Amino acid sequence: MGSITFNKVMVWNEDNIGVVAINNGNENYLDQDTIIQLTAALTIANNDDNVRWVAITGTGSLFFTAGVPWESIRPTYASISDLVRAVKALFSIIATLNKPIITILNGSALGLGLDLALLSDLTIAPPDIYLCYPEGYMGIPMPLGSRVILDRLPRYAAIKVLTGSPMESKDAANYGLIHLVGRDNLFGDAKSIIKELRISEYLRRELVGWVKDAIDEIDSTFLNSLLEVMTNENNLSEFLRIVRSMRIRCQSRYKA
Repeated sequence: MGSITFNKVMVWNEDNIGVVAINNGNENYLDQDTIIQLTAALTIANNDDNVRWVAITGTGSLFFTAGVPWESIRPTYASISDLVRAVKALFSIIATLNKPIITILNGSALGLGLDLALLSDLTIAPPDIYLCYPEGYMGIPMPLGSRVILDRLPRYAAIKVLTGSPMESKDAANYGLIHLVGRDNLFGDAKSIIKELRISEYLRRELVGWVKDAIDEIDSTFLNSLLEVMTNENNLSEFLRIVRSMRIRCQSRYKA
């Protein structure tokens, strides 16, 4: 981990909370470098004896993360499989953390960012954000978070989200996907909630233990579907058009 340069992710200890913040432009994109840095930062926070909770958030207010910048991913097997390998490593770390992991959505969560939020023990968010999975419009399944969506939402609503329809924060809160707090003191209120959590290592296993078993299925679902879309010129063009459109549609409504 010592060789990692943190230029797209920040990590610090605040009141025994190991804060890991995505800091990659206005969209906080999850390119491969950012995913690797995020994985390393989570490991550092988990190994810090002075950290009792781990919180993932982002800088800015429009996007927690707009997900993978698909325009920058070469449509080849090597490039796509390298990305998926990094995603699997990130999810493996999340599944094995022995400390509570909480996501604080500073902005909307798109694509892989929505997966991150769904795999956390708790997701805290203001009322002006969206949860969006643009990839679902092209039939690309969510790597892991679809299980959470299908477990908590009525079937019709779940299908809509998994096939690309944006979900407003109030609806996500009603279905138990997020815990709503006000925007004005978002991080302060989130810290107060986090410091009240008493999630033991054993409860964590109950919350995310299933992730370990599901990670191996990512190759047969997420990877294969990405290859089908991205290595076909017509499909790729439509995919990128949809993703760009959804980034505009799903950005937070918050006006600083």
